[in-house]
Amino acid sequence: MRGRPSENIERKTKYILDYGNIIYHFDDEKNKNGPYLVEIIDCEYDMIEKLYYKIERLKEPKFHDNGRKKRTTKADKIALKNTEKKYWEEHYRLFPGDRPKKRGRKSNR
Repeated sequence: MRGRPSENIERKTKYILDYGNIIYHFDDEKNKNGPYLVEIIDCEYDMIEKLYYKIERLKEPKFHDNGRKKRTTKADKIALKNTEKKYWEEHYRLFPGDRPKKRGRKSNR
């Protein structure tokens, strides 16, 4: 078989690539340029990602129906502070090298 390939070649339009912990779903009808769905299985960074998005959501200002900005309440500030604390605990658990060094004198105890 030399020369040009025959013209009766059928292209796959729906297929799945599985790389163990990541699964790519392709469908030319939904998206011609790449996968329309990417599944990440057993990701250790899910919790830190959820906390990050929660912090971003809490930082966004809220608005009344007439368009005026709502006041930031003490409860909102406490929720944001607690979420940031959980985020940094998770971050330092995953990346222990990022923990800030302790400065100052050592205690005598």
